[in-house]
Amino acid sequence: MVEECTDLGGHGIVGVRLTIGAFPSGGLEFKAIGTAIRAPGVAPLKTPFTSDLSGQDFAKLVRTGWMPVGLALGISIAARHDDWMTVGQTRWGAGNAEVNGYTELVNDARHDARQQLAKDVSRHGGEGVVIADMDLRVRERECPAQEGRRDHIVEATTVGTAIVRYTTHAPRREGSALAIMSLDPQRRQAARVNIGANRLG
Repeated sequence: MVEECTDLGGHGIVGVRLTIGAFPSGGLEFKAIGTAIRAPGVAPLKTPFTSDLSGQDFAKLVRTGWMPVGLALGISIAARHDDWMTVGQTRWGAGNAEVNGYTELVNDARHDARQQLAKDVSRHGGEGVVIADMDLRVRERECPAQEGRRDHIVEATTVGTAIVRYTTHAPRREGSALAIMSLDPQRRQAARVNIGANRLG
């Protein structure tokens, strides 16, 4: 995706979407799709930036003095064997109570994912990150070491855009709203009527 953006003369990519698909015969397919953008009169960058921000969010970011530098990922997988205490807390007669082992497992996975995200932001040279998606998956499996026991596995994933400030000046005040054209013909007509009425007023 980055190589294609470079070939198109783009400075970066917005709206990046990452997907993973499985082939029926086995294997995985990874896709990265986005929109290459270019600023007029600006020399090409050595490496285009990548961002999952939409075009509107990208414009807001730039207008406040920040620029994206790259996608940042934080991924963590944690596993816990169901020990005697966990088994006791999950029995039918234990009542409606928190299972401490599961809480610790989820918290540890989330914490590690945040740390991995921070490291990835630093690797990009970013000063901050705009979080786009946080995902948590919990599953269980038969314990391979002890029959009749189960292991719980948590996968925590955090995706965002690492950002860096390109100006030390205070953010400028918002001017007029960004122009967005609706695809609905009735809305466009209503907008024209409102503009005309404002001019006459």
